[in-house]
Amino acid sequence: MFIQRLIRSPRSPLMRLAAMAMTVCVASCSPPVDDAGTPRRIARQVDQLMTTLAQTELARDPELATQLGLTEKTVGYEFNRYLTDRSQATYERVRVSRLEMLQALAETPKPAAGSAQARHLETLIKAYETAESLFVAGHGQTGLGVAYPYVADQMRGAYLDLPDLMTRSHPLRTAQDARNYVARLAAFPDAIDDERRRLNADAAAGVIAPDFILRRMAVLATEMGTGPAEEHVLVGTLDSLLGGPEDLSAEERDALAVRARELVETGILPAYERFADDLIKLAARAPSEPGVWQLPEGNAHYDAALAAYTYDGVSAVELHALGQREVIALTDQLDAALTEAGFVEGSVAERLQALAALPDQTYADDEVGREALLERMRQLEQKAEAAIGNEIPSLPKTRVAIRAVPDFLEASSPSAFYSAAPANGSAPGLFAINLSDMSEWPDFALATLVYHETLPGHHLESAVAAERANLPLARQIIWNVAYGEGWGAYAETLADDMGLYTDDPLGRIGYLQSILFRAARVVTDTGIHRMKWSRQQAVDYLTGVTGQPEAAMAAEVDRYAVWPGQAAAYWVGRQRILDLRERAERVLGPKFNRATFHEVVLTGGPRPLGILENDVEQWYGAQVDRDE
Repeated sequence: MFIQRLIRSPRSPLMRLAAMAMTVCVASCSPPVDDAGTPRRIARQVDQLMTTLAQTELARDPELATQLGLTEKTVGYEFNRYLTDRSQATYERVRVSRLEMLQALAETPKPAAGSAQARHLETLIKAYETAESLFVAGHGQTGLGVAYPYVADQMRGAYLDLPDLMTRSHPLRTAQDARNYVARLAAFPDAIDDERRRLNADAAAGVIAPDFILRRMAVLATEMGTGPAEEHVLVGTLDSLLGGPEDLSAEERDALAVRARELVETGILPAYERFADDLIKLAARAPSEPGVWQLPEGNAHYDAALAAYTYDGVSAVELHALGQREVIALTDQLDAALTEAGFVEGSVAERLQALAALPDQTYADDEVGREALLERMRQLEQKAEAAIGNEIPSLPKTRVAIRAVPDFLEASSPSAFYSAAPANGSAPGLFAINLSDMSEWPDFALATLVYHETLPGHHLESAVAAERANLPLARQIIWNVAYGEGWGAYAETLADDMGLYTDDPLGRIGYLQSILFRAARVVTDTGIHRMKWSRQQAVDYLTGVTGQPEAAMAAEVDRYAVWPGQAAAYWVGRQRILDLRERAERVLGPKFNRATFHEVVLTGGPRPLGILENDVEQWYGAQVDRDE
């Protein structure tokens, strides 16, 4: 199979495929250049190299192919049968492979400057360069657009990601899908064991997560590894869907169900037990406070991570000071908004806490309350959809569903997240909210949350890119956090510009609290990883600034502890988009059109902020040239 050829070939598959990409037929009856001015020979060469890149990445990450909803024809092998190889050997091979791909990208002839293909190539080169800047540390997990200092943590890792993959993304429409599900169950223990071994190896080299993180992971692993097998979510998911495939005989259906129980009982549950046991042992010798400054070359790693999630040349100290200034300014705005709404006693944080505790702001902690909250968010999404027509030339066709995080994932899931619609159209985009603690969701905070995650936020960004950006597959598998989360945070401000809070003054207070939270995140992330803040110091700061519950802020601090730099992306990306909009307005004056600006931002797809800036400058510069 394709994946086996890529992994087992004694010669580097990337070099072999790159060489194939360079072999292009020169003779052609078509014009010598394309519409962008790129010689067609070069355009074909670049397209082939990008195809090679995508196939290579997806060959080693079959789980990503499943999550994206790709077809076997597109990817080139039966990826739904496999799990991603998490072994140390593969981790090391990936770095070598990506260095080879980076060299091939750098050496390929360049398309015409300013063309879409040039943007694709520049974005890919930047993604591979960034990955190498973090790969060089030699520990944790590093992908294209995302990196973590630790192999697994309380939010991610095989022990959590695989149940999510199997219950939410793995298809179960045909008999072969069911067979693939069981094949993946058979590979499940090795995936957990590979990460367990890598965690131990990193710890021996001085790279170990804080003890409170490891203990939390042990609890999660124990819960996920609890039997009996017949009641486990992995078995229940298969059982509930085995009746669907029409080409699955009753005999094979029964055999697959029995096999699944055996695999969970004899392989998966023991693997979880081994994982939890090692986590407890690691916690006994782990540091008690967060901060990657404690790791070997930890300051350099943080600088690289912060640059990866924001922009090159960023200074943690300067970003910390900037965040502090923004916190002061936003606190003043919230003070005025709360006073106007009649909340005048106490600090801003105390007044926000008092507002959240009002009876008309709370939802009951039962099924009725949860459904009422979900329905409220659906109404807010519909309100945004009705108003967004002036902000983009045409709305995407892809819909978005709003649901609660499944019970078994609540303990490891973030408070809320968006998942893009799969490429095969089998499901809409999904906005999932974690309702394990209903006190985290006062009514006044829901509007800006919905606008961030759905319209005009992540769902709009994702759906426009999927439907209109015409991105090659290589670009579709890479996300840029500063761009994506920057757009989500910008969407909260855009909702205010659109007047969505005009008849909802408390909702606007929720918006200001959210933007204050984005700024406070910058202070906290840099505080932990550069200023050596303690966990409690960080929790106290966030709680005292934002007025949000201490338990929720503790979970946030734990997230920053294992994902350094990422929290800064929201504020930095939002500010860059706002700055570009203001610049375009100054240059174009009355001819500036916000909808067209949004089209330029969104149809370029996820890309580094520097490339986004070039695209916007090229757009308004072309308008100026036409008008002269």
